[in-house]
Amino acid sequence: MSFQCGAPFLMVVFLLVFASLSSVRGDCAMQNFCNGHGTCINSTSTCSCYEGWGATTDIAFYKAPDCSQRTCPSDRAWSDVPSSPRTAHAVIECSNRGTCDRTTGQCTCFDGFTGTACQRNKCPNDCSGHGVCMSMKQLARTSSALPLGPNTFYEGDEDSSTWDEDKVYGCVCDSSWTVGLQSGETQEPEWFGPDCSKRHCPSADNPRTVAIETDCTNVTAKGSIYRGAAGNLCQVDCANQGICDYKTGACQCFDGQYGLDCTEIEPTAVYDVWNNGGAFVSSD
Repeated sequence: MSFQCGAPFLMVVFLLVFASLSSVRGDCAMQNFCNGHGTCINSTSTCSCYEGWGATTDIAFYKAPDCSQRTCPSDRAWSDVPSSPRTAHAVIECSNRGTCDRTTGQCTCFDGFTGTACQRNKCPNDCSGHGVCMSMKQLARTSSALPLGPNTFYEGDEDSSTWDEDKVYGCVCDSSWTVGLQSGETQEPEWFGPDCSKRHCPSADNPRTVAIETDCTNVTAKGSIYRGAAGNLCQVDCANQGICDYKTGACQCFDGQYGLDCTEIEPTAVYDVWNNGGAFVSSD
């Protein structure tokens, strides 16, 4: 028996052998050999990218098939379409509050947001150097955080009701006196405002009345539903006998009053110029 080995026959044999070898061996030449950021799956000539370059575990809006572009950090979305009546805020790249730089793998956050994944809001003016920036979870456990109330919890259900426990931040302002609702504590901190940029003045009772204005016993704290215990203190700037300069925390006393807290009575005390630093000029 003899076989004819003509050119057509040899071509068919070559193509069959090449196809067989390709199916076994394969390569990712079309994917630029995964750009050094992944491994080639020979059977499919596709790339299995490393983490951060489009791995199956990466959460990203776009994954380059040749592993040439980075993915960015992800966290719970600030806003998205709910997946059920009680489930929303799915994990997503840059938390839906920034854009991903595919070259560096870093999020560029929108104004007011920060974190590697833009996962939390910034505190106003970084609390002006007079406070601590805390998450809602931390604020709930802090007795001096406003509005005042007993320590509580805001955590444990990130898939639903407390999804923002580690995302929403606010300032707890500094104070040289203890803030709270208990005896000896004052209902307002020394520094105040959303960004802790304002400063209360010295507090005292009005010397021209018989009332004890600094007594906050059973007084409801501002913005709260809770009341001060016996011996709790109210903040009375300048004893209600002057105007507090919230920039400096210094009193500008009314005529006839002087002192750091405006509790000293002197009929001849007259402020010649309101912005003269708080000194009084006697009429004598």
